[in-house]
Amino acid sequence: MIKVVYCMRRKADLSHEQFLAHWAEVHVPIVMANLGVLRLSGYVRTLPQSHPFSARVERAGVMQPPYDGIAQLTWAKEEDMRFAFESAEAMAVQRLLAKDETLFVDATGSCRFVSREIRHV
Repeated sequence: MIKVVYCMRRKADLSHEQFLAHWAEVHVPIVMANLGVLRLSGYVRTLPQSHPFSARVERAGVMQPPYDGIAQLTWAKEEDMRFAFESAEAMAVQRLLAKDETLFVDATGSCRFVSREIRHV
């Protein structure tokens, strides 16, 4: 399994609620409509939440503030990921997604990377 983790910060002119709404109502439908073209075997969104332990976990003033959201895109095989980043059809979808991201994601405050999971339990 190959995974891309995308840690996102919202554009400065958007509230957290506006960021989440655009992601859920505009961006996610584009991804979901193109799962086959992108050959994705998984798409997971992780959203921060307020919790009684949030202050202790987040350590404001010591650590960076939480990301506004994290997306995890998973491919079952290397060939599937390669197709998503090299085929003309998938690249057209990638361009569409990248254009949409400019509307709600602060690219300079965000990061993404190819990863592998190591489970300990």
